[in-house]
Amino acid sequence: MTTATLPTVEEVAQIPASCTVVAGPEWEDGNGHVNVSHFYGLHLSAAEESLRLIGVDEDYRTSRRLGVFSMEQHLRFLHEVHIGEELSAHVRWLDRGDKVFHGISIVVSHTTGRIANTLEVLEGHVDLVTRRATPFPADLAQRIDERVAAHRALSWQVPLSGAVGVRR
Repeated sequence: MTTATLPTVEEVAQIPASCTVVAGPEWEDGNGHVNVSHFYGLHLSAAEESLRLIGVDEDYRTSRRLGVFSMEQHLRFLHEVHIGEELSAHVRWLDRGDKVFHGISIVVSHTTGRIANTLEVLEGHVDLVTRRATPFPADLAQRIDERVAAHRALSWQVPLSGAVGVRR
């Protein structure tokens, strides 16, 4: 884990929420808090929205026959979340290589004012015909680079696993 301290909820909110929900009763597990599967689903919804905003959507997959596959993930739990809490997920773009990008999704509980958990990811750009990693097209690479640059300009960091990232 990197030595960065957790950002505040206000700092995380500098990145617009990709999705916002209230943890419903069906999210509760036997321990009386939100089950991991629902956090994972929230992170995935946020990632899908973030990808859609840069142009990786159904049309991209259909017309170009290209998509994004998960390569590696690290889910970190920081604070317990209970039913009825209002949650939002924010995606921070960290880095891009020729065929992969590194990012982190941050779930915030607005009810408690805490960061609940993070999902750090390495995603690969894939040719959907050959099922092999392939370089990002120039237009998509540029949009990712713009997000990475904007997010690097933020004054705060989030602790990373140290195990996930773009290899150079």
